[in-house]
Amino acid sequence: MRLSKKLVASLLTLGFSLASATSPAATQECSASSGKHTVALLELYTSEGCSSCPPADRLLSSLPARELGADQVVPLALHVDYWDYLGWRDPFAQSKFTERQRRMGAINRLPTIYTPQFLLNGKDFRPWRAQSVNKAIADINRSKARAQLQINLKQDARQLQIMANADVPDATDRHSVDAYIVLYENKLKRNVKAGENTGRTLTHNFVARQFVGPIRLKSGGMKFDETLTLAKDWKAKDLGVVAFVQDRRNGDILQALALPVCQ
Repeated sequence: MRLSKKLVASLLTLGFSLASATSPAATQECSASSGKHTVALLELYTSEGCSSCPPADRLLSSLPARELGADQVVPLALHVDYWDYLGWRDPFAQSKFTERQRRMGAINRLPTIYTPQFLLNGKDFRPWRAQSVNKAIADINRSKARAQLQINLKQDARQLQIMANADVPDATDRHSVDAYIVLYENKLKRNVKAGENTGRTLTHNFVARQFVGPIRLKSGGMKFDETLTLAKDWKAKDLGVVAFVQDRRNGDILQALALPVCQ
């Protein structure tokens, strides 16, 4: 039986399409390095159970649209779990974020912790109006970075390899600093059905999913290399990784760096 040239071409095309559909996705790689100036780290402690938190969530989400990019500020939303008792369990809340907020509250000598709370480079920040945030970030950007950071990502299907390096050149800083690695997710939307925000649809960005640290530096540096299996409900295209170096004595941020997952 002889096949026409047209039919042979069609079968070859079909075979190629099927092979492409069943072959594993190619590994994607990307990287970023910090610059000479200090990038601000803006942490928001928030909860879906807190009725005063949505305006703070919106402010954090608005930073890129207000031309405050990753070379100026690295935003993170850390959802705390102490609001869950009111009847709505925040799915993004983790006890380790509450523990970090308490530790930072002690460093800032605060009488209590609260939500929403902003920490800007480790310092309690209020009032957090847009103009005051812009000015404070600009002031931090004018200072010279005291650490150098690099992030390399390799993504293959539901696996994400994170390789990060940190270096602290000044010996006077080295003995009291730690490094942190955070995996965050954007474009999260939730319909709240209980608690103070009952009936509201909330949108979140820069939500911390995984938080690794403190990592002690050795000989003034840190090398981090781990592969994470992404949870089924995480949207890979909306993930990103943050690295920062912090002084454990006073909370100062020596440098921060963010990198969205490879596209």
